[in-house]
Amino acid sequence: MGQLPSICEQVRAYAAASVDGELSEVEAARLESHLSTCASCRHFAADLGEIAFLVRSTPLESLDFPIVLPSTRLRLGRVFQVGAAAAAVAAVVGISATVGIGQRAASGTARSARAAGSLQPEAELRMLRQASLRDRNEHARLVR
Repeated sequence: MGQLPSICEQVRAYAAASVDGELSEVEAARLESHLSTCASCRHFAADLGEIAFLVRSTPLESLDFPIVLPSTRLRLGRVFQVGAAAAAVAAVVGISATVGIGQRAASGTARSARAAGSLQPEAELRMLRQASLRDRNEHARLVR
């Protein structure tokens, strides 16, 4: 797929800002002028408008449990945990590429990635509820 001309990129940014009413009069005039001559950007702007309408008209989801955000101290600990996990994954990938077992494991990794990405909304809500309860309990323990 070819790259867009720089004017189309700028106009598409204007179209995105226009959806939220964030354009100046000059930017709005440039947008309208370009949309009158460019069918591709006109379709892009129309699609943006439809998507924004759908998002804004969708009712908010109400949860039957509160979401408790972890304290800063707990978040920093999780950042280090994620960093350590990322370093471990990078080391395993590097070692497997060096040893040459990357191709054999690739098919199993793709299957497990597909399985992990196929969580149902109920399962996601259950996981969010459990994490929220765990964080609330941890927060209560630290406050005492």
